[in-house]
This record gives sequence, C-alpha cells and structure tokens, in this order.
Amino acid sequence: MPQTARQPLRSPASHSSGRPFALRLHLVALVLAVLLPALAFAAAAAWDAVRGRVAAEEARLMETARALAAAIDSHIAGHMAALTVLAASPGENAEALAALARNTGRAFGGWVVIFDRGGAPVLHTNPQGGAMHTGVLGPGGALGPGGGGRWVEQVFFTGRPVVTDLARGRVSGQMVAFVLVPMLREGVVWRVAGMPLLPARLSQLLASRGLDGRGAAALTDGQGAFIGHSRQDEDLVGRLRPPRPERELGPQGILQGRSLADGSAIRTAYHAVASAPGWLVWVNEPEAIFREAMRRALLRLGGGAALALLLGLALAAALTRRLLRPVEALVARAEAVAEGRTTPDEAPEAPPARVSEFERLRRAVAAAEAALREGEQELRRVQRIGRVGGFMIDFRTGESRRSAEYMDLLGAPAESSPGSYATWLAHVHPQDRARAAAYFESVMAPGATQTDYAQDYRVLTPFGTRWVSARAEIERDAEGRVLRMIGAHVDVTALKQAEQALRDSEERLRLALEAAELGAWEVDLRQGHAVRTPRMLEILGFGSEAQFGAYPSWRDRLHPEDRERLTVAVEQVRRGESERYRVEYRFLRPDGQWRWVESHGQAVERDPETGEALRLIGTTQDVTARREAEDRQKLLSREVDHRAKNALAVVQAALRLTPRDDPAAFAKAIEGRVMALARAHTLLALGKWKGAQLREVLEGELAPFLGAAGPAARCSGPKLALSPAAVQAVAMTCHELATNAAKHGALASPTGRLEISWSVEEGAGGSQLHLCWAESGGPPPAAAPMRRGFGTSLIEATVVRQLGGRIATDWPSEGLLWQAWLPLSRVQAAG
Repeated sequence: MPQTARQPLRSPASHSSGRPFALRLHLVALVLAVLLPALAFAAAAAWDAVRGRVAAEEARLMETARALAAAIDSHIAGHMAALTVLAASPGENAEALAALARNTGRAFGGWVVIFDRGGAPVLHTNPQGGAMHTGVLGPGGALGPGGGGRWVEQVFFTGRPVVTDLARGRVSGQMVAFVLVPMLREGVVWRVAGMPLLPARLSQLLASRGLDGRGAAALTDGQGAFIGHSRQDEDLVGRLRPPRPERELGPQGILQGRSLADGSAIRTAYHAVASAPGWLVWVNEPEAIFREAMRRALLRLGGGAALALLLGLALAAALTRRLLRPVEALVARAEAVAEGRTTPDEAPEAPPARVSEFERLRRAVAAAEAALREGEQELRRVQRIGRVGGFMIDFRTGESRRSAEYMDLLGAPAESSPGSYATWLAHVHPQDRARAAAYFESVMAPGATQTDYAQDYRVLTPFGTRWVSARAEIERDAEGRVLRMIGAHVDVTALKQAEQALRDSEERLRLALEAAELGAWEVDLRQGHAVRTPRMLEILGFGSEAQFGAYPSWRDRLHPEDRERLTVAVEQVRRGESERYRVEYRFLRPDGQWRWVESHGQAVERDPETGEALRLIGTTQDVTARREAEDRQKLLSREVDHRAKNALAVVQAALRLTPRDDPAAFAKAIEGRVMALARAHTLLALGKWKGAQLREVLEGELAPFLGAAGPAARCSGPKLALSPAAVQAVAMTCHELATNAAKHGALASPTGRLEISWSVEEGAGGSQLHLCWAESGGPPPAAAPMRRGFGTSLIEATVVRQLGGRIATDWPSEGLLWQAWLPLSRVQAAG
C-alpha cells in the first residue's frame, strides 16, 4: 500500500504556557522527596541523641555530687559514732574521761570539747589551743556575734546530736564546724561533747574522688560559707558562696553559672548532705565539656546525613541514566515517525530495557504499531480503556484478538494463538477460577443489561502468580445479546501486594498494641471529635465512644492535681511549642475507681498558616500497678530505714547498759544480742518487712544454744504472724531468756528440757497472745535474783512498755516458768 506524504507535527508542549521538566529532574525530585523527610526524622532523632548525651553528662556530674555527699555523710557519721561512744562512758572518773577524749580527738586528727549547760567548755583536748579565749559564744560554741552558743543550747534542749555551721573556735582559733552529741546521766543531758570537722580533712575528701582536672568540688554550710574545696584552697574557707538568682534550692539539682576563678561558663551539680541540715556539696565542670559532647555528636550525625544525601543523589543519577536510555530511544523513534522522517517499519527498533515496566512499554508500542496497521479505530478504543494487555472478542464471528502485552502478562509468546474460553479459564488461579467464571457467565447471560465488565483475579504464569484487573466494555444489540467485548488487562500485582502489606502492617500494629496493653486514640481539634480503640475505652472504663461526649469534656474526670499539668502539655503541642508530650495522670472511671494512666501524644496535622495542631494522635497505658508498686517500694524503704534506726538504738542501749567489769563477758553479751537482732532482721527481710511467723522467730533464736546431743527444746502453738515491731521485741526477749537458761537453767545441762508454747486467749480487754516459757531437767533453780540485770530490764522494756503486755515469773523446783500476755492487736501482723 503506497504511503502518503506526512506533515511534521508540532509538539503539544508548544501550546503550553510553561516549559515542562525533564524526566531526569522528576526522578531527582522523587529521590529528594524520599530522602529529605527521612533526613528530617533522622535530624530529630539526632537531636534527641545529642540531648541524651548531655543528659548523660549531667547524670554523671550529679552522681559525682551524690557520691561526695555520701562520703561527707560517712565522715560525719564517724565523728558522731565516736562521740556517742565517748558520751556513753561513765563520767565519774574525770581523768579516764579526759584520756578517752584525747584518744578520740587524736584518732580523728582533731580534738574534743565538753560543754556544760551554760555553754562553757569544761574539757578541751586541743594541744595547740593555748589559753582559752573570752567573749560571747557564737554558733557551735565559737567566738562571734552568732547568739550565745545556740547550738549547745539546742543539744541540751532536744537531746539530739547536731552538726553546726562553720565558725572560729574560741580555744583553737581555727575555722571549723562541730559535731555535738549529748552526754546523758540518768536519762538527762548533763554535758555536751563536741569534735571539729576540719576543713582540711573535708577538702581531702572532696579531692579524693578525682575530677580529672576538668572541674572542682566544694562544700558549703547552712549559711552558704565554704567549708572545703577539692583544690584545698585555704583562702576559700569561711567565704560565702555568691548568691544565685534561683529561689530556694532543693535537695539536689543542676545549675548553670560562672566560675569564681575566671568567670567562665560552668555547669554545677549540687547534693544535700543528709546528716548536716543546710550543707550542700557542689561539683562543677566547664560548660565547654558539654558543648564539646554536643559538637562531636552533631558532627558525626551531620556528616552521616550529608554522606547519605550525596550517596542517594549519586545512586539516583546512575539509576536515572539507566532508566532514560530506553525511554529516549522510544521518544526518538516516535518523533521520527510523527515528523515523517521515517515509517514505523523503517524506524530503528528501540533496544530492550532492563526495567520490566519500560520493557513492557517498548513491547506495547510495538504491539500498538501492529494494531495501527490493522485498524486505527480499535487501537484508539484500546488506548482509551487502558492500552495495557488489550483484547477484543467478537461473539458474532468468534474472532479474538489479544495484544502482545496481554500474552506477555500470561507468560505466553506474543505470536501464539489467543486460545479459547477454556484456555483463559485454565490460566486463572484455582482459588479465583470459580468466582471469575461465575462473574463472566452472569455478564454474558441472555437478558443481562450490564455493559461494564470489571473484576480482579490472579493468573498463573511461568514466572509465578500475577494479579490482573480486567476492565472492558460490552456491546449489545437491541435485544440485549452480546455482540463484542473490548477491554484491557492491567497487571495490579504491586498494588495488591501493597494492599496486603498495609493490612499486615495494621495487624502487626494491632498485635503490638494488644501485647503492650496500649490504648490508641486520635483527636480532631477542629471538630472536637475523638476516636479511641476498644483497649483505650477499657482502660478508662467506658463501653463505647458515645459515652464520652465531645472533646475535651472528658477532662472533668481528671484528678484536680493532674488536670492543669495535662492541659499545659496538650496546649504546648497544640501551639507548636512542643512536638510531643508524655504525662501521667489519674482518671476517674465511671465505676468510681481512680486509675493512673500514662499518655503519649503528638501532632500529625497542623494549620499551614498558624502552625497550630489540627489533629493529635497518641497512646494511653494503664500504669496503676506500676505506680502502686513504686508506692510500696517507697513505703518499704521508709520501713527499712525505721527498723535500722531502731536496731542501732537497741545496740546503743546494749552497749550502754551491759556491765563492763568483765571485758570478755561484755563482748560475748553484746555479740549475742547483736546477733539476735540480726537474725530478727534477716527474717523481716525474707518477709519483705511485712512480719514473720512466731515459730520461726523462736526457733531461730534457740538454734545457737542447742547442740546435737545437748538439751532439747520444743515449740508448740498455732500459726501466728508477728508484726515487724513485735518480731524484734520477741526475738530479743527470747534471746535473753535463752542466754539465762544457758547459764543457769535448762539449756545449761544435757538433760535439760525447754517447752515454749503459745495460744490466743479472749479476755475483757480483747484478744491476747499467751506465751509460756517452761524449763525442766536443768540445775536446781535458785531463789529469785536480788539484782535486776540488763536482760531483765530489756525484757520488761520490750514486753511491757513497747508491746503493752504483762509478765509473770516463777521458780518452781522443775525450773524457770516465765509467762507473758500480749495484746494481739499490738503483735499480730496486719492482713
């Protein structure tokens, strides 16, 4: 067929007002669109990492301050313990007391001063003090205008040890702080013993922790005066710390300021000294250390981001060249044909593309050119419908045509026979075959009026399973009979995989939220509308979203103490002052329960003009159990502290009241009582300080006195849990009775027998624990002792005064019979 002359065609772009961008620029823009958000998120993560690094440096600085404060506390505790021992010494022998005071002072590198009630020193062991200065007593018994020995008066008044602030001593003439301890006589303070805290020793303690020359540590008293410095600068002692703009300081914290030495920026951590009210340990390091940490982290993260961006652009450029080669060849061929420089048959073939989509495009162009030669009208309809895998079926003649792309989608050669209905159905995936056939037959059924054909199904190819979206138009005659079907098959495998991946992602998110017991929510701040997951509704005690009402009416259920904190956090995110928030608050459920919840939220959509948040999303978790566990832990810590102090008080009383005329006996008695106390505390620790069983307490205290072939002891009675206070009291009582029995009673003889029984009795005053100690088989008991020893005093103090019980003691011929009646409410563990 002869060809006709063709006129060059003008590019459609010549009619447009703007110049179109090349595909290369679009690909680069696509790469940047993918990389830049990722880099933005990476920058946010980097900033969080930088702030975490600075927080770690501040935590290290605070840990140093905390360790130094603990060291100062230990140093003060040593002085206080030594003075307590001195205060417990008998005061009748003045020379012995003075010798003990001198030894105590030398042991700590200082001296000891003993004051009378008028604040005058009656004993001073400072060998370098010289004559005693005169003048009005200042703080801590030192010279100055501080107000007449108020520290000494405070000890006389309260009977408690005191750590004074810094002052100049009247006798030593040195700037020191003092540890003052009451000296008791018959339970009344009759003297006060004191020992100095030397600034030089305190400075050594501060310097011993080693700050690597990067900073310094200092110690100030309650008036803000320097008591010690890690650089051991004596000129600083007594100088007041410069006032700071902060309000009252807490027990610990981090401050920023300027160095006293050179005015450089520093960051300071401070921590209170527990045993000296008002005393603070200060540890500072140059601000340059923190800036350097931030700079290094930012350099590393910034360099990595720049490298990633350059690498991404380089890969994009390389990929662009690879993608554009076949496209440019196709464009050149199309322009040559369109402008009449050559015919489709004479134009050079475009080289095969390595990208499957472009390869399919190349083959589709070839098929389109072939179809153009057979019929331009059919080709235009195929192009209008989809131009991908085009097909045409003429039901009148049985003719069937399928494009090369259609055959390629099935993995069949382009020149192969289109096949029949049965061939098409054989290519359909078995799981979709019945559905696809039923839909096809329903559309083609006589009397049907449908003209649009659309269904998705999978097909089997030599290269695997592919998803196909079939779209077509159906031509019918006046009676509704099908004449022709013309349409296209589109490969939607990637779309189906993306949909499946989205469903899988949503399922993983759902499983993750369920595993963490998190509730999720979303709030539209414009409409006041909120959407919450079922777990969120369950946490807050609601059955449906409708019970909540419009946002933020549910805030009325917040605890009054938490409402403002949550409101401020949400407002900061809404106004753009913060990207996200994390708040713990209490929520009143409809059933009347207060629940602790932890809420995380962030803005996901903002007004482009004002920057205010339009939508918030977040998660909520019920943390009531965790908060209750934390409260229990705090309560347990206070209980342990209280028990430790009680134990120290008992040990101190034992040291003070045990006779000292026989050192060996004194040591043995003290050791036994301390071990009894330790065993009681071991049982309490095993029971998490909630108490212990009476049988375990008794058997534990008797075990050290029983041998393999020695005396026998038996405990009998109902199961009874003792309170923590009663455990210590019963343990000490049992130890004193067992000690006496080991010396004079049933436990002193191999044939001895000890029966311990208890029961709960009802009386006029309520339930009582009746405890009976019966000895037999030991040496014949003597008459009742004429002198009350420490053991008898301790038993009466614990049973009668501490537990509110009463005692009955008899000495029948069989052996000691000791009984006690204790109010059950005072000894039984709660719960």
